[in-house]
Amino acid sequence: MSEKMRLKRGQILYRDGEVARSFYRCETGLLRVVKVTTRGRPITVRHILPGDFFGEEVLEGRVYQHSVEALTRSTITNYQMQEMDEYMMRQMAISFSDQLRRAMMHEYHLQIGDLRERVVRYLLELVDTPLGGENDENELYLRCTHELLAEGTSSTRESVSKIIMDLKQEGLIETGYRQITLKNLDFMKEMVRPPMIMEVQ
Repeated sequence: MSEKMRLKRGQILYRDGEVARSFYRCETGLLRVVKVTTRGRPITVRHILPGDFFGEEVLEGRVYQHSVEALTRSTITNYQMQEMDEYMMRQMAISFSDQLRRAMMHEYHLQIGDLRERVVRYLLELVDTPLGGENDENELYLRCTHELLAEGTSSTRESVSKIIMDLKQEGLIETGYRQITLKNLDFMKEMVRPPMIMEVQ
C-alpha cells in the first residue's frame, strides 16, 4: 500500500547496504543520491527532483547501493513491489531514463573545465532546483553549503571556499548564511559555455 512520507532537511531516508524493501517517488523538494568513497568522503551521484522515482534496487531484491538524503523539506511516496502495474512501470522507465541523462550530463561537467568552471556550472544547476529561489530584486539565489558544493564537484571544502570567495570579490555572487545570490547570471553562463568548434570546409 503506497504511503506518503515527509522528510526534514538533512534526513537520511536509507543508507548504502540496507536491504531494499521499497521504491519511492519524490513529490516535493530535492533529495540526493550519495556514495561514500573508500576514504570516507561523500560524493553526490545524482539529484532526485519532484516526479523522480528512486530506490530501484528493490526491483532486483538487492541492498541499496547508495544513501539518499533530503536536501530540502521533502514529500515522498513509498511503494511496494506488488503495486507495480504496466502504467507505473512505464512511468518509472521514463523517470530513470531522464535521471540517467541528467547524471551523465553531471558527470560530463565534472570532466571538463577547471574547478572554478565546475563550481559555477554546479551553482547554475542547483539554482533551477528546489534549493533555488528569487529575491525581491529578481535575482536568483540558492540555499547551500560549501560542503554540498564540494561533494557535487568532486572537490574539497577548502578549494570550493576559495573559489566562492574569488567569485564574491569579482562581484559575481553575494554570500550569506547557507545562501548564495547570483549577481551576474549572464556572465556566469558565458563562463561555462563550451567553446565553439570550427567546421573544416
